Amino acid sequence: MEKFYFKSYDRTIGSASNLEELKSEMKRLSSTDPASLEYHLRQGHITMWLNYIGETAAAKSLDGVTNASTALGKLGVQEEKGTGRNGMHRKMGGPHGGRGRPKRMESGMQK
Repeated sequence: MEKFYFKSYDRTIGSASNLEELKSEMKRLSSTDPASLEYHLRQGHITMWLNYIGETAAAKSLDGVTNASTALGKLGVQEEKGTGRNGMHRKMGGPHGGRGRPKRMESGMQK
């Protein structure tokens, strides 16, 4: 059977030969390159490949799913706790990965 290849532009960034390998690659890509994973989900590439290899239940569970976290949950894969989409710790500023902190008040000055 043919492998599934995760691509980002013209680069291969991952591959899978079966459902377990696919889950592992999806988990890895959800933190290293979620945009690529979500592209393959949106385009239906993953569900088509799952149907091709006979994993119809898994394919059906991902039908219409475009979000990496949702896809992992549907496949029963737990994400790492404490990391956001880009792998940064959630306490470092939420969805912006630590960017943006409250302005510091200068002593004696009021705004």
